[in-house]
Amino acid sequence: METVLVVAERTRGDEIKKLLYPGGYAFIRAESEREARMKILDYQLSLVIVDAMLPGSSAKDISIFAASQEVDTILLLPEELFGHVAGMMMKYGVYTALFSRDSIIAVSSAISVAREKIRSAEEKNRKLLMRLRNEKLLTEAKCLLAGKKGMNEAEAHIYIEKKAMNCRISLLDAAMSIVRELS
Repeated sequence: METVLVVAERTRGDEIKKLLYPGGYAFIRAESEREARMKILDYQLSLVIVDAMLPGSSAKDISIFAASQEVDTILLLPEELFGHVAGMMMKYGVYTALFSRDSIIAVSSAISVAREKIRSAEEKNRKLLMRLRNEKLLTEAKCLLAGKKGMNEAEAHIYIEKKAMNCRISLLDAAMSIVRELS
């Protein structure tokens, strides 16, 4: 379940919760800038929603702070401020939405899509790094075989493959064994 911090005065916070219900969210509320900052630092949050109409605080500052902590943040704006503030907040990584169910759902959906794309890119990156590490190990084993046993690259590759088959181990384990033996 995703944890959402709603930074708004009490009645407005309840309205925001109703707009997102049922969304499978666990809600935490903050009614001041100080309380919001503490909760942003203390909790593992999925999303922070800040009402621009929060009395006595700078909703922009809270939003920028939350985004700087790498938490997805939505600043809810009244229609008359939306055009002016939205562009300014994007450079800080703060999403903006009007105070309506459709607008909030559209922005939170865009955030979910962005998260999924980032997760997918990170997974792809992890796999590529693993392949690079494996290739580096194989290359190191081939270089050691070439330097210490006078083999060329093709002979070294065949030698590693034969060792892997004879010992019934993976190619990488065979390469690791050769590196240990010859280093």
